Amino acid sequence: MLIKKVLTIAGSDNSGGAGIQADLKVFSAFNLYGMSAVTSITIQNTLGVLESIPVSGDTLFRQISSIAEDIGVDGFKAGMLQTEENVLALFEAVRRYDLGFFVLDTVIKSKNGKYLLNEDAIEVFKNKLIPKADIVTPNTDEAEVLTGISVRSKDDMVKAGKEILKMGAKGVIVKGGHIPDKDTVYDLFLTSEDMIFLEFPYVRTKHTHGTGCTLSAAIISCVVKGYDIIKSVRIARAYTQGAIENSLNIGKGTGSLNHFWTEM
Repeated sequence: MLIKKVLTIAGSDNSGGAGIQADLKVFSAFNLYGMSAVTSITIQNTLGVLESIPVSGDTLFRQISSIAEDIGVDGFKAGMLQTEENVLALFEAVRRYDLGFFVLDTVIKSKNGKYLLNEDAIEVFKNKLIPKADIVTPNTDEAEVLTGISVRSKDDMVKAGKEILKMGAKGVIVKGGHIPDKDTVYDLFLTSEDMIFLEFPYVRTKHTHGTGCTLSAAIISCVVKGYDIIKSVRIARAYTQGAIENSLNIGKGTGSLNHFWTEM
């Protein structure tokens, strides 16, 4: 049986709602063969990230190379990297191996404000990885960190998105969930040729743990399954919307999305 193979390069979330655990759930929901390279071991639950312990750059690179040299990769996503060493290790892996389509989720801070990409690694991240990415998926807060532009409106989302394209990304999705317009959320998909605002109802729930991980994993899943980029973004965003609308009240804090709310 032939099956498409997709890789997540991200942190481990022991609570199961985000990181590689969420990504592997998404890959399974899309009937893909999921693989992982762990960048950091986090200690967290629904109340927040308590600690994160990064792996070495050599360990990260060897995880990726062991997969690339044996099984092969049809496409991959990267999430939490934490250190400059890991950013450079991923850059070297992308330079050396054909890993397919690259979705870069700009995991910079957790919901409780803990840096998941060290501040001294942000410039290297911008200079080395963004130019390699096919799609970059910042939320508005992350777009502000990357561009220095205050993002408070749809016009601001366009300005920030264009700046990220100038950094070398082929496409960018600026996620507007942090600035809902009344009962509507707008996400911007931008390339050098297309500018599309995706519009979805704002879901009034606190159970949104792993939203960014879920969207980026769903995008690479759709691309690997053969959909064009615009359709992949649309399907992935609709899938994520359903996962939010059917989110799980787990734990004492921010619960997880429901990755198996529908059969893909």
